[in-house]
Amino acid sequence: MTVVFKPDARIVVLEIIDFIDSINTPGAGFFWEDRLVSYLRSYALPNVTYALCNNEYLASLSLSCINFNDWIIAFKIEGELFVVYKIIRGSILA
Repeated sequence: MTVVFKPDARIVVLEIIDFIDSINTPGAGFFWEDRLVSYLRSYALPNVTYALCNNEYLASLSLSCINFNDWIIAFKIEGELFVVYKIIRGSILA
């Protein structure tokens, strides 16, 4: 199954990469991205149905949620694609 990012989610990933690179060694942000994608692939399984997000708005969009460190990943599985729609700092939803 392939992991893809919608434009809004991709923008957040790029912002996180830039931030991590600014406070660490250049390239550390891409290491974070690699860990994120590997983590998402562990959830990108065929014939698995995930519960909708606890957040009403995200659930109304039929999105499922998982946590990655301090981040909430809102996604749907569409055929052979694991589509990430939103990446939200967990403290924002608390």
